[in-house]
Amino acid sequence: MTDHEPPAEDLTLAERRLREHLKVFTAERPEPAPSLAVAVVRTARWQRSVRAPLQAVGRFAAAIGDGLRLLIGGRRQP
Repeated sequence: MTDHEPPAEDLTLAERRLREHLKVFTAERPEPAPSLAVAVVRTARWQRSVRAPLQAVGRFAAAIGDGLRLLIGGRRQP
């Protein structure tokens, strides 16, 4: 029981049953695979290295679209 939980005697019957059902989830915490941290860091690194070029391509495409819209005379939708 943590500091923010009421004592067991202050709980209703439904709350006590719920607490019993939820104990299963707190007791059986699976250990993460050792390779999980490595995979997360590897994914973050390649995404970070690809982010800047993709943003540049997106900005370039937006600029081309804005230029074409100016030439054609269309209005940009807000």
